[in-house]
Amino acid sequence: MNIKVITIGNKSNSWELDGIEFYKKQLPRNLKVEFVNIKSQQNSKLTRQEIIEAESNQIISKIKKNPYIVAWDKCGDQKSSRDFSNFLGEFTSLKKELVFIVGGSYGLSKSILEKSDDIFSASLFTFPHRLFRLLLMEQIYRAYSIINNKPYHK
Repeated sequence: MNIKVITIGNKSNSWELDGIEFYKKQLPRNLKVEFVNIKSQQNSKLTRQEIIEAESNQIISKIKKNPYIVAWDKCGDQKSSRDFSNFLGEFTSLKKELVFIVGGSYGLSKSILEKSDDIFSASLFTFPHRLFRLLLMEQIYRAYSIINNKPYHK
């Protein structure tokens, strides 16, 4: 199974990359997670809506074929770690790429949310993108620990 995580934000720094790599190495060999980082389009000459639309166009350009798309948005469905593992477990049987989309600081456009097959919310808190990418990677690892009855998730 392939998971692509498309995010808007700054380049990953070393502590973030180290953390993501730590969890990637522990995943099953048949599971590949790819991170695609898109530079924020924030510019004082653009309105908030123009920035959201520009970022959305860049996100769309990174989506190939017909994947299953999950947008992360504060208005999405909150999932427990077990719910998320059930989602990934059910999805594993499909032969489709899974794409997670994390918007920029202004969020995602209505068009991205409408194209999404699901919309999840990690929390009502706002997280910095660097931390959320690592958090998402940890939750993917945790989900597969639950699926495989490993003691990581208690």
